[in-house]
Amino acid sequence: MNSDMKPTTEVLEGDEKKQFSVEEVSRQPTSSIDDERDGKMTKEKWLALISLGLAYMTAFQQSATLGGILKSIDNALGPTTYYNWILSALTISSAISLPLSGGLSDIFGRRYFMIAGGFISLVSAIMGLVAKNIPTMIAMSAVAGLGSGSQQLALAAVSEIVPNRLRGRVQACIDLVVLPWTVFGAITGGAMVTQHGKYGFRINFIVGLILNVLSIVTAYFWYFPPSAGLRLGNQTRRAAFIGLDWMGVFLLNTAVILLLVGIALGGETYPWSHAGVVAPLVLSAVLLVALWFWEAYYAKNPFMAHELFIGKTRTFTMFLVIDFVAGMGLYAALAFWALLVRGMWEGTPMKVGVLVIPGGFGAAFGGFTAGMLIGRGRFFTTPLMLFYGTCFKCIADMCTTLIMPHGAHAIPFGLGIGFLSMIGTGWLTVTLIVCVQLACEDQDIGLATLLLGSVRAIGGSVAINIYTALLNNEVKKQAGPMMARAVLKLGVPASTLPKLIGLLIVEKHEAAGKLPGMTPHSTEVARETMKLIWAKGFHKVYLCAGAFAGAAIIAAVLSKDVSGNMTGHVAARLENEKERPKEVEEGRSL
Repeated sequence: MNSDMKPTTEVLEGDEKKQFSVEEVSRQPTSSIDDERDGKMTKEKWLALISLGLAYMTAFQQSATLGGILKSIDNALGPTTYYNWILSALTISSAISLPLSGGLSDIFGRRYFMIAGGFISLVSAIMGLVAKNIPTMIAMSAVAGLGSGSQQLALAAVSEIVPNRLRGRVQACIDLVVLPWTVFGAITGGAMVTQHGKYGFRINFIVGLILNVLSIVTAYFWYFPPSAGLRLGNQTRRAAFIGLDWMGVFLLNTAVILLLVGIALGGETYPWSHAGVVAPLVLSAVLLVALWFWEAYYAKNPFMAHELFIGKTRTFTMFLVIDFVAGMGLYAALAFWALLVRGMWEGTPMKVGVLVIPGGFGAAFGGFTAGMLIGRGRFFTTPLMLFYGTCFKCIADMCTTLIMPHGAHAIPFGLGIGFLSMIGTGWLTVTLIVCVQLACEDQDIGLATLLLGSVRAIGGSVAINIYTALLNNEVKKQAGPMMARAVLKLGVPASTLPKLIGLLIVEKHEAAGKLPGMTPHSTEVARETMKLIWAKGFHKVYLCAGAFAGAAIIAAVLSKDVSGNMTGHVAARLENEKERPKEVEEGRSL
């Protein structure tokens, strides 16, 4: 044997095995870890996970309570006809911030994106505290969306510092962190405005301010990821910044903004055929096509990394399809349940808050259970996990079409179905996050994870407009005939019907009782009839949501299993962790 030959070892790089001498192994990059001992939890990892969990909970806090107090904010600072843009602005800005934060942090590192996101969200909380009108609140939401997009990097950050096999469990735990808001967010918002007057909504922003300060401080002292992302490679930050795919970033963000603005304007602000709706939607479609061509054929360093899509039709691409389609069903449960409670059961803000608690627990249970089970045996492969979650949603949405104001299918039945539906919501959310993280390379985990959130937001925005149109059209169709059959025989004049229906829709029951020809008995009959009219409208909404969930079931079955990637590999080592000494035996694979 040649005495000059050096002992060698095999090292896995990506999908290829390469030969290195034992001496060369010590000089290999240590940004990712395959040594089992280095994958163990340390004090530094626990502190980082606490910091990231707090950041994620903070990102979730405002949106969890804001939806339930929108009308109260408008009553205090308006009234206006455009207060719904408070939520639309949040959706639009977060949808563009998510992939941008994810992709850029894959290059430049995550630490300062997390801290910057906290500061941006802190500014939004201060804006909410001092706002004196609805336009300022809309601006506040736009700023909050930008900040929360960066804070949601926590979903990628927690997964890259633990072994792949633990990614499901860590996502289960971080999903549990937001339990106070998923369970009690609505009732907390209701309590703010009912117990503390018309400006009680500002308490929401006081809480946000405190949480953002805590998340900034803990990130600064406890979170020390690699100072540069894996996609930086051997470039300097300056070179990477100059060479960034600015055209791709511009096309992506502009297309998403125009798409969501067009969707937000359609139906209520303008008819769908109006130029103000058609123009942004058409421009968005053109820009998305242009983005595809640019990223596929012309970009030197594509922002939408090719390795995320090429050869991954049944994994990453299919997971995005499931996320979009399932997101259309998820938002039905989230956005329309509170409306159902108010319409069919005349729920006050506090009653709405109480009746969404079982659903909140369902979401927490579903997310935690899915994270703990994924990849643990042949009955919990990723396609089966997605199949279980989409089945939960489909069955629950179809059962929701049976809910009625009174009888066997009233509140107790509805709460049970709401719990089941939100199990599916939490289950799918966590499962999809783990799936995309296992399907992508380490260097793309930020973009892959947050692109999932952006796609879900777009799917939800599309769904909300579809469901709103279905609900409004069905209510308009049923209101006249059903109300006429119920109250005309009680002596209510036909001329009273239009005003009566209009007042009952906006929940002005006392004013409805004072209309010409109305008596206490006829008012009560009219209110009960309005509940049945709402029931027919919501049945159409959830029938449609169930159909979307059914389409997601098919996509789940067609997806490919990625649970085989749940190994001891760790994508990144924290900079404040001590590297454990490695013993490399000659001729042994690492």
